[in-house]
Amino acid sequence: MKIEKKDINVFLALWIKSDPELWGELRDIQIKLLLQRIVKEKSFAELSMEHGVPERKLRLIFNAILKRIELALGKDVARHLEKLNKLLDRKSVMRIESDFNRVFLN
Repeated sequence: MKIEKKDINVFLALWIKSDPELWGELRDIQIKLLLQRIVKEKSFAELSMEHGVPERKLRLIFNAILKRIELALGKDVARHLEKLNKLLDRKSVMRIESDFNRVFLN
């Protein structure tokens, strides 16, 4: 049986929004970042532009979120979320903004 990706994202969103242990551990902005990154599959570049924070800092914040989840909910949950995060990083995304920095006008 094949499970649709959309159904998995709905399940993850419902879990994140309704888990009282998760809400007890994370702040509202951390939960928002977790939803945007894992469920909505936004890149760190998109999140950086949206929140006005450097991409490197957002990556550190996201790693801290995963660490708090590991401590509160267990290593398995954090490990699976980390796998999803790495899969999103591997996703081929054309980044136009970086290409404009390489254009030389002669």
